[in-house]
Amino acid sequence: MSTTRRVVQATRITSLAALSVTIALALLERPTAASATTAPTLRIEEVGADSTAFDVVATIVTGPKEALLWDAQYHLTDAKRLADRIAASGKHLTAIVLSHPDHDHFAGAAAIVERFPGTPVYMTAKALEEYKRTAARDFNNEKSRAPQMLPDSIVTPVALPSMELKVDGEKVEVIPDLTGDVISGVNSVLWIPSISTVLAGDVIFNHVHAWLGSSDTTSRAAWRASIKRIAALHPKVVVAGHKKDVSAPDTPDVLDAMDRYLADFDSLRKTSADAPSLYQAMQAKYPDYAVSNLLRYAAMLAFRGAKPPGT
Repeated sequence: MSTTRRVVQATRITSLAALSVTIALALLERPTAASATTAPTLRIEEVGADSTAFDVVATIVTGPKEALLWDAQYHLTDAKRLADRIAASGKHLTAIVLSHPDHDHFAGAAAIVERFPGTPVYMTAKALEEYKRTAARDFNNEKSRAPQMLPDSIVTPVALPSMELKVDGEKVEVIPDLTGDVISGVNSVLWIPSISTVLAGDVIFNHVHAWLGSSDTTSRAAWRASIKRIAALHPKVVVAGHKKDVSAPDTPDVLDAMDRYLADFDSLRKTSADAPSLYQAMQAKYPDYAVSNLLRYAAMLAFRGAKPPGT
């Protein structure tokens, strides 16, 4: 091969190498298809109530343009305040999802739907069966006692079309029909993978006495299994269905605290002579927990036929 041909060939190789480097750099600098379509990170906003409403919590899940509401508050004033927060966000409310059929979580939904007409209200099919059986009765009992505190009617939810929902294209997952404070196992939780967050409904109470009046030793064992199910997700944030301080951190240690509370109640039930002694023993272990009347009636019902302690 002549010297001239060698020079030409070397020049071509050098040029091709330079072109390859240029293309590679351009590809690195250009956003990939995956990054261009990555869903926006969601955030949550909690709206709490005071102890007259059992310190119940509703949570707004928001993206850049959309919002989803998890639970709907209890009293009318709190539901209206919740609606104000949604309106102030400027987001489109795509759905209301009720974690379970207890009136302190669904009663306010009517006020939310009145403010945002056409918003669908969902529950799991199993929870909806319980709702149809008990909701009107429970609501009417509450309404007769304090008519000014509740909306004039309740909503008619429909069954969730899917356990996977989207907020601005980002997946949130309903984990259905766990056992919590409803004995029939109709408590659901919402898992938000992108922010490693669980909205736990009434599977978890945070520094509020749990409602154990609709549970027994068997269902409480299943309740503790539900807590383990949540823990297996390794969440960084766990939002309880009831919180003494709505601004308190939602650290995952509330899972262990809830499990301990249930274990303590069952253990102390075995060693307590009657409802008052069970109530007092639990109060001694959890002196800073709110809504002691929930514990009073749980203790009473653990000793069925006894009068509520302190009466």
